[in-house]
Amino acid sequence: MKILIIDDEMTALSKMKLLLAPYGDCTLSAHSHQALQLCARAIQGGVPFELITIDIQLGDTNGHDLMEAIKEMEAKAKVTAAKKIMITASGTKENLMKAYTKGCDAFLVKPVKRDVLEEKLRSLGLVKPQVGAIEGATQAEGSET
Repeated sequence: MKILIIDDEMTALSKMKLLLAPYGDCTLSAHSHQALQLCARAIQGGVPFELITIDIQLGDTNGHDLMEAIKEMEAKAKVTAAKKIMITASGTKENLMKAYTKGCDAFLVKPVKRDVLEEKLRSLGLVKPQVGAIEGATQAEGSET
């Protein structure tokens, strides 16, 4: 999976890369302008991002506006839109509602925990359930009959 992580804090970028690296190829961006350029290049190259995480409070813009700009770019290019996860340290109802109104696919509050992130990825269809968990459930169901 091709992943773009956008956050203006280097520590947050590093942590998200650590959490997401097992799921795919991670590209990091600390600035909205750079993120837009990376998205444009990926689309033009025929391999757009499949997942984009966006911090809501970026230094040079806000994540909501950046997400809208990326969505417009994807729509104009007629490519499959990346799943977008908004990330913030402020998990207020207002932030949550605005993120979903603007079209995000999921919302996470910092500090992001591995198990919560993995569940979000699963719910978005980006990560398949572990094979062992499915086999275990199937065996348990089969043993009851």
